Amino acid sequence: MKLYLLHPISVHFPITLLITALFFEGVHRIIHKEWLGKASTALLYLGTLGALTAAGLGLLAEDTVPHVPDAWEFLYNHKILGLVTAGLFLVLSAWKLFWGKFWPASMTPRVFLGVWILAIVILMVTAYFGGELVFQFGVGYHR
Repeated sequence: MKLYLLHPISVHFPITLLITALFFEGVHRIIHKEWLGKASTALLYLGTLGALTAAGLGLLAEDTVPHVPDAWEFLYNHKILGLVTAGLFLVLSAWKLFWGKFWPASMTPRVFLGVWILAIVILMVTAYFGGELVFQFGVGYHR
């Protein structure tokens, strides 16, 4: 079995879950429906688990995928950004879990949302580098 193929399968789940979670959070802040807040939180937690899984499988893929020397710089950037992305969403999930326990909840919503938006941007840049690895350099492609 080609273990490196597990990484590209796993990355689409956190991308979808985390972007959808942010959308639900934004709508929740506009129309104040409790179920939207709960759904956003659940999707954030699931997306974070997915991001951590994808990062772990990415590290496994790095060790098992056939290497393409021209792609090493892109691979390095993708790896670092993937770890940063997973770490940011882990921080956001912990922040949400302990919301209001260590600081006033009224002080954090805008900062929290700003960090979340930044994390989504980094997630998309990470995905861009991953796409370049596959489509520009053919990493993982066997003839």
